Amino acid sequence: MTRYSILLTVGLLSLAFRANAIDEPDAFVDSTESSQLAPNIDKGNWVVAPIPISNPTLGTGLQLAVLYLHPARGNSDDSPNATTGLGLMYTDTDSWFAGLFHKTYLYDDSLRLMAAAGKGSLQLKYFGSGGGGLLASNPVGYSLDADVGFARAQWRLPGTEHWFLGPAYVYGQGDVTLDFSSLVPTLPAVGKNILISGLGLTLTYDSRDNNYYPTRGADFGISSFYYGDDLGSDFSFSKTTAYLSNYFPVSPKLVVASNAYYETGAGDIPFFMLASPGVRGYDRGRYMDDGALKLSIESRYQFRARWSVVGFYDYGWVSDKADRILSGETAFSIGGGIRWQTTPDKPLNLGLDVAYTGDSDAVVFIQIGERF
Repeated sequence: MTRYSILLTVGLLSLAFRANAIDEPDAFVDSTESSQLAPNIDKGNWVVAPIPISNPTLGTGLQLAVLYLHPARGNSDDSPNATTGLGLMYTDTDSWFAGLFHKTYLYDDSLRLMAAAGKGSLQLKYFGSGGGGLLASNPVGYSLDADVGFARAQWRLPGTEHWFLGPAYVYGQGDVTLDFSSLVPTLPAVGKNILISGLGLTLTYDSRDNNYYPTRGADFGISSFYYGDDLGSDFSFSKTTAYLSNYFPVSPKLVVASNAYYETGAGDIPFFMLASPGVRGYDRGRYMDDGALKLSIESRYQFRARWSVVGFYDYGWVSDKADRILSGETAFSIGGGIRWQTTPDKPLNLGLDVAYTGDSDAVVFIQIGERF
């Protein structure tokens, strides 16, 4: 998954019903502002950024981020600045989304609050579960027209600097429509209105030196969500996700980064929320099942003041049993890209990448920020 990459609304709300995006909704927020690493500012700042998007899941289009960085509270240097933002997205698949978020830090950053809401229509493909079968080569198109929301509160654990723990709530309501005409032209589209409601607990640790372009430190998170009738959900199931990223400075210009991502679920999981490893170069739905695991490694080399190159390798697994994850279907990609730092004073990069997949496809995609 693009953990903390700036695919803007793709990272949070535009794919809220998609596998695991609903469990990591703060990706949108953390990708659009420097979070706890931002220096306090005396006056509020506005940031308006048009961002191109190109990926196998949603197609090619444009995103727009409008952010307001709130001024610092009082004289404390311990709390980051609060941030309010608007994200808009449209692609050539007629997928669109509009969302709002607000993130704030209280009591000298002892309490972190975040809320987000949005509305959109996404045109996606269902490849079946397990990575194989008829639908793997003949996917069914489907649309998600949804209203979504998310809220989270995290408290700093006593006696720690980087650990935060707290509850979260996720909501989604809308229409899911499957178009079977790609399989049999005479078959009609089938739609259903659904409601998803889940309550969860999140634990995070972040010791990175910078969350735009980390060169050292670690980023860890685990979340567990329960969705059930007693919360108003049409589906009863549970989902757990965990990730760990590490950053190692080999030299002043070369950084090696690694990432592990794991997701599992149990119960009546809707097909669009099955686990996916998110291997680069593949449609997000190409490999989905009850459990998913991905390992990634990257080398990042800065060869000029605002220019760098990246090489990466992703390997992922999906399985219907968590204890058999390494025996499940696999997907991998290898590739690289070039980065340009968009501003002289912040290491926020615009990237053009190429991924060569295990299906012998070469996929070109654009992103802002790093994959993890």
